Amino acid sequence: MFYILVWTTDQRERMMIAFSQVPSFQVYLPVGLLHMMIYIRDSLDCITEFNMSSINVTTDFDTINDLINNIQNSTTNPLVRILVGGNQNLVGQVIISVSQQFNKMNIENIDNAVLNGIPAT
Repeated sequence: MFYILVWTTDQRERMMIAFSQVPSFQVYLPVGLLHMMIYIRDSLDCITEFNMSSINVTTDFDTINDLINNIQNSTTNPLVRILVGGNQNLVGQVIISVSQQFNKMNIENIDNAVLNGIPAT
């Protein structure tokens, strides 16, 4: 089992961003200066920690602009219509709703990781 924790300035605020049963997997890192720890748990339940060098992750503006263009050009999705409709109250409500769903998915991922033997941090 492999899992990755990152933090910005305070190691007590580490967050797990990925875990996997396979040693080769992709990770999308948050933007900014990050400190990273990689943990490997073997079949005997022993853990090895790797403290990676600090990294600076920059924004991929091309990908973000492509996403914005795709959202703006989609007229069939009701959420997209709200986002491009100009009503700030509705836009805020959609963003809050989507954020809540992402938080729920994150909690489910953490619960799944804990069930797989990864300690919650």
